[in-house]
Amino acid sequence: MTKKSLGYVELEWICPNCDTRNPGSRRTCMNCGMPQPDDVEFQQPAQEKLIEDDEKIAQAKSGPDIHCYYCGTRNPATATTCSQCGADLSEGARRKAGEVLGAHNDKPAEPLICPACGTPNAPNAPNCVQCGASLTAAQPKPEPLQKPVQPAAKPASSSSKSSSMMGRIGLVGLVVVVLGCIITFFVLSSRTEDISGTVDDVSWTRTVIIEGLVPVEREAWRDNIPVEGVVLGCTQQIRRTQDQPAPNSQEICGTPYTVDTGSGFGEVVQDCQYQVYDDFCRYSVNEWQAVDEAVLRGNDFSPRWPALSLRPDQREANRDETYRIVFSTPEGTYTYVVRDPTAFQRFQPGSRWILEVNTFNSVTDVKPAN
Repeated sequence: MTKKSLGYVELEWICPNCDTRNPGSRRTCMNCGMPQPDDVEFQQPAQEKLIEDDEKIAQAKSGPDIHCYYCGTRNPATATTCSQCGADLSEGARRKAGEVLGAHNDKPAEPLICPACGTPNAPNAPNCVQCGASLTAAQPKPEPLQKPVQPAAKPASSSSKSSSMMGRIGLVGLVVVVLGCIITFFVLSSRTEDISGTVDDVSWTRTVIIEGLVPVEREAWRDNIPVEGVVLGCTQQIRRTQDQPAPNSQEICGTPYTVDTGSGFGEVVQDCQYQVYDDFCRYSVNEWQAVDEAVLRGNDFSPRWPALSLRPDQREANRDETYRIVFSTPEGTYTYVVRDPTAFQRFQPGSRWILEVNTFNSVTDVKPAN
């Protein structure tokens, strides 16, 4: 995703010596004067405001501050010698940067209530204006919560419990019946008996499917429509999502969040993507579809394909052939179907066969009687 910068905000750090909350740009505590140690991290203020001061923006963009290797003093990223002891900063340690501190919060913050005297203070105040106590642990005054009245739980009646139990029993019974039917079907289908029969009649059917060019409606992106297609109408739809801007795209960004720059300032960024729109169209095009069929039937052993008379906008498609043999048996007549014309020639009238007939009175296989 593309990261979009919205600007910079000043962070805070808490002095470990006196618990005073200090602006991120200060390198020493405003209360006790202690330099910020390298292990004291920056935090988000109660309300983040995008800074407009050019000098502070340049400081935020300069990079992580450097702590002097010899005296530990925090120095700006552009410094080459320590402001406290004058030592070379080439051996100094740069502060960590790049950590996501949390969602950007630019809503007005509630006043901080002094834990010592109860006086309201500004959200960014380091110490109480009344008694001077540290406000590090202070919290905004919570609003009283109104506890919703919960209606008394209605005891379940014995009739509802009984209905629920009967419903579950009925469902289990239905599942058992369905499984039983399936098992019974397979058992009966596989059970066969041999019956002797004689070929009484034969017939064949040959079919040729005829296709013609028929106008049909389809949908596709405009650049995927066939040349011969006629556009009926289009709408703008999202075709893809990408990280880089593109023509006819809409920027979609997530919740802004603050990233520690290591300079006492945080960069407010958003993760953004671009939804690219394109024309998605309905169009008409001629396609080959089944429009007719030619059928030829007979009762002999010389099956033939039907003669075709096709128009210029028609063509031959699939062919199908079936051969039916009627057997006469003491139990009645049975029909057997084959699709191989060579196998069909074996069933001469009067020839005797053994038929395998299942419980559903269907012929599953045949074999010569002798």
